[in-house]
Amino acid sequence: MEFSASSSPSLQVLPDRRGTTQAAPFERALGTFAVRRYGAAVALVLMLMATNVFAGLGSVSINDSDEARYGVSAWEMLQHRSFIVTTYAGEPEYWNLKPPLGYWLIALSFWIFGPTTFALRLPAALCALGAVALAVDLSRRWFGRRASLLTGLFLSTAYGFLTNHGARSGDLDAALTLVLLVATLEVSCLGKSPWRVVSMGFLLGLGFLLKSFAILPLVATAGLYALWTGSWRRQRLLPCVLAFLAFALPVAIWAAARVHADGSTYFLQRMVREDLLARSTTIIDKVTYSPFGYVGTLFDRFAPWPLLILIAVFLAVREERFRLRVLGRRLARGRLPLVLLWALVPLVLFSLSRTQHHWYLDPSYPAWAMLGALSVLEIVRRTPPARRRAALLACILVPLGLCEVRVLYRVLLAERTPESQRFLLSLAQHRVELGGELWTGRLLHSERFILEVMDGFQVKEVRQDRSVPPSGPYEEPSVLIAKATPGPRPQPQLGSGIFLESRDYLLFQGANDIAGRASSVRPRPRSHHFGRRPRLWRGPRSRVFPS
Repeated sequence: MEFSASSSPSLQVLPDRRGTTQAAPFERALGTFAVRRYGAAVALVLMLMATNVFAGLGSVSINDSDEARYGVSAWEMLQHRSFIVTTYAGEPEYWNLKPPLGYWLIALSFWIFGPTTFALRLPAALCALGAVALAVDLSRRWFGRRASLLTGLFLSTAYGFLTNHGARSGDLDAALTLVLLVATLEVSCLGKSPWRVVSMGFLLGLGFLLKSFAILPLVATAGLYALWTGSWRRQRLLPCVLAFLAFALPVAIWAAARVHADGSTYFLQRMVREDLLARSTTIIDKVTYSPFGYVGTLFDRFAPWPLLILIAVFLAVREERFRLRVLGRRLARGRLPLVLLWALVPLVLFSLSRTQHHWYLDPSYPAWAMLGALSVLEIVRRTPPARRRAALLACILVPLGLCEVRVLYRVLLAERTPESQRFLLSLAQHRVELGGELWTGRLLHSERFILEVMDGFQVKEVRQDRSVPPSGPYEEPSVLIAKATPGPRPQPQLGSGIFLESRDYLLFQGANDIAGRASSVRPRPRSHHFGRRPRLWRGPRSRVFPS
């Protein structure tokens, strides 16, 4: 077994020059198209990726996790011209302790296309499309045309690469994947020129400004690959110094600007303490820890290619069981060691980390796609010619079809905008009646994104703890939106009326008592009005919206 460009034409689609085998017409036509019409095949792969990324991009429900929070912070950055200190709900952002480059990309998209969900997700979509194109090109250089096309197909239909925190989400992981993919290209060329380390340092600096310490797995990969290949011996002092400056200067300029704007190092301290140390040593973010959690993630979100990788490894070991030294030498040739390190180092490091999220593996998906392509080609090559068509169907065509169905089901059915978000979006049509201000309780991130960014309201939260006197003048809310509760609709007190309602929300006008102000009249029974803090306003359920 040898995973290299010379062995990657595993599909014997042309007549063997020795006259020993003859491929069937279907296999021959498929292989001829992949090799002789390579440009057209790449265009089809990119069209598939563009379809899966942009189809209904603006009509999928807004994720209540990081996506909506990034959107709010980027919009406030654009509105307040605060490009160094990120804010959320008008306050400095300490939930996502990230440098500002990702926010700048989303803010630029808002500035060009307006505050929409499409604009929120466009930077990630474009970066993911660029990552697929670059992965196809790298795979062609390293492993041949057939492997490169399969790499592109596997990435373009990968559920984990496309969905939550991926290509179709307003998060930063797709942009980080593209930056680290370009940096990996520079790592592969370290042995050719010592000056490649300079561009690699600059790219790592960009990656840090995107997601801070998420670049560490690639740093470890680069170091191990330099040791494996001996390319560290070619490095020179001047290029290494320039590489350090290319990395450190952009990061240092941002850090100095942030410290100057804050007047302290508080943000930087929290970024190191929480994003690096706490996430590595403790379980946070309401997740569970398992040393094999990411293995399960791969078998789920990148199915079925990890299983085929294992099958190819088993076949190779069985064939070379008496020549493992020969097998090791073959595996060490070309760029395969880099791809293996690129895939396995993040898997090991993040498996050791106590806080685990599936999107941490996103930058390694191109490497897993390359390994999957090589494995599938190896399985097909080892299949007898009479069964090769069945192998093509079982290992490539049917799995790709199932992956595509899974992606389209999510895009077209499972995650369409829910009725609750459609109702909030419809409030923009009532700006004349409602004015520019809405009073709410504690908002979910997605609710704030819709009301503040997309609808354009000035959102103010109601003070709910009446045992604590207000620190300043307390304004009477003119319009208040409350979470609807099961059971009969409550009757508003005095002149307060339900202006709009849905299954999930009630929109009141003149609802002073709902805001927690005492009523001047004798209240009715508690089950019919909001005058004495009904159950909706007490204890852990005392928020207008659940947190």
